[in-house]
Amino acid sequence: MTECSTSTNNYLELLKTRPMIGAPLAGVSTPAFRRIVRLFFDGLLFTEMVSVEGLIRKGSGTMVFLRTNENDMPLGVQLFGSKSESYGDAVKVVLETMTPAVIDINMGCPVKKVIKTWSGAAMMKDEENIAKVVRAAKSACGSVPLSIKIRLGWDANSVNYNEVIKIAYEEGADAVTLHGRTKAEMFGGQVHYDLIADAKSRAKLPVIGNGDIVCCETHKRMLETGVDGVMIGRGMMKQPWIFQAIKDGKATDGYLTLPRLKDVITRIIELEQENARGSRYIDASKKYIVWMLKGLPGAAALRSSVYECTDRAQLDDLLERFFLSISDTQTDRS
Repeated sequence: MTECSTSTNNYLELLKTRPMIGAPLAGVSTPAFRRIVRLFFDGLLFTEMVSVEGLIRKGSGTMVFLRTNENDMPLGVQLFGSKSESYGDAVKVVLETMTPAVIDINMGCPVKKVIKTWSGAAMMKDEENIAKVVRAAKSACGSVPLSIKIRLGWDANSVNYNEVIKIAYEEGADAVTLHGRTKAEMFGGQVHYDLIADAKSRAKLPVIGNGDIVCCETHKRMLETGVDGVMIGRGMMKQPWIFQAIKDGKATDGYLTLPRLKDVITRIIELEQENARGSRYIDASKKYIVWMLKGLPGAAALRSSVYECTDRAQLDDLLERFFLSISDTQTDRS
């Protein structure tokens, strides 16, 4: 493990006992989905990324991202925004509202609507502002660990992850999560494990590896870089049981029996119904159903029918007929 001389580093202590982390995912890391993940995982999860400007205004549309469940902890909050002067007040709002295990700053999101505000991965273009942002956030965090989530750089011609990690360390950050691609690469191509290993070899604070962790093999490959922890993102949203499967050394595909899988899908619909207004929970549930059933016989044909559903009875009937149509030859290893 890496030593960090600028703080007591409670994040490092957390990684010693829980080295896997669930990534903050926009539109996915909701209170409802986190409760599903908690069926299989007791480590660190995150909220969806939250706007620092929205927190300062305490708008209802922003504050909803800080809602927690009775079994949510440990839970981190990920913030995004480019204005350093906003971070101190935003962190204070978070700490007044809940008790986060970690506060993270998003400096890696490649989505256009985030980039156009000079937030997310666009922040890696301005190292001076990164220093200001980390400094401002750290000053308000108190004993709560502060981390940043970054990419390798903006593109192949501006790879600056080591410089950014050094700045974060000097300004008191407790850890860095590094996605092994540039912004330009988005989510395509191969993760640059060699560059993650390079970052770990040079960093003076804990490094968490991120990118394409979807099974035991990819998890092992990331650990071979020497990182202090592994953050799982898209693999979690499609198979929330991935943490338990990796812990058990089992394949994620077929890890649950069909009855168990059906129970998990039914539960996410129920939880979305508890958290959404009106019939919107139906639409919110559809993506999880499609993701979790992918690869099963008939799942591709089912997809369009799922998206055409307009009410709970219709959706329940569709799922009932689907599960009856395929034989259960799997063994429940959960």
